[in-house]
Order: sequence, then structure tokens, then C-alpha cells
Amino acid sequence: MYDILAYLFEQYYSPEDCPDASTLARRLAAAGFEGSDIDEALDWLNELAQLDSNELEQLGSDAVRILHPREAARMTEEAQAFFHYLAGSGALTVGQREILLDWLIRHGPARVDEEAMKRVALMLLWRQGDDLANLLIEEILYSGEPAVMH
Repeated sequence: MYDILAYLFEQYYSPEDCPDASTLARRLAAAGFEGSDIDEALDWLNELAQLDSNELEQLGSDAVRILHPREAARMTEEAQAFFHYLAGSGALTVGQREILLDWLIRHGPARVDEEAMKRVALMLLWRQGDDLANLLIEEILYSGEPAVMH
């Protein structure tokens, strides 16, 4: 499913650019993705669209988030470091930060690595649909690639 999320970032500038669910499912199938992965990704997109992070924003933007030992046990050290980077830099709101952790713990792999953390964080940023989020998406997606000289 994470490959589908990366595909969405590359194909659609914002969630508003995405077609309806049935059209998107056909396009993903035509791109070679498997039906079960498509269904899972569409379900997650639908769930994400229904979440309201505003309720969690009451904590304030300076609220510190310490991982519970059970949360930390599910993540690699690199995933934990990336989470703390996102939380500390303000890239994600308090609500988005909690949604990220909740989704990874409920739906993520048994051991959440940095790549899984990045993909879900990218989807949350992508859902914001603003220029800062798109710059962060590009930075996260392409930061590991070697620079190309023109």
C-alpha cells in the first residue's frame, strides 16, 4: 500500500486533484497495483478524510509528545528519530502527529521503520494541500537521492 501512497504524491499535486474513488481505483489497477492494496489504500484515504484533527489541536502547538514504551517498541530507532524530527520541527500539527501515531500503531507493519513513518507522514502533509506541505513532501521523498548537476 505504501507504493500507492508514493504514486499518489507523484501523480496528484493535492487531494483535490484526485479523481473519485472508483476512477482512482481503475487508474491504480491500470498502473499495475494489486486489488487488495488498492482497496486498503482507498479505505485509508477515506478514513483520513473523515478524521478531524481539530479536536486534538486544543493541546497547543508547544505540547511535547513522548512515545509510550509500547509505541516505541513498535518502531525502529530511525522511525522514532524521524517522528521526533517531525514533532519538533512543527511539520505536523499536534492533531496530525497523533493521527500519524494512531494509524501506524493500528494499521502499520509489526515493526514500523523510517520508510513507513515517512509515507504516512507524507500522506498527512499531502492532505493539508498547502505549499509548505508540498515542499516538505518533495524534501522527504527526494532527500535520499543524489543531487543532479545541470
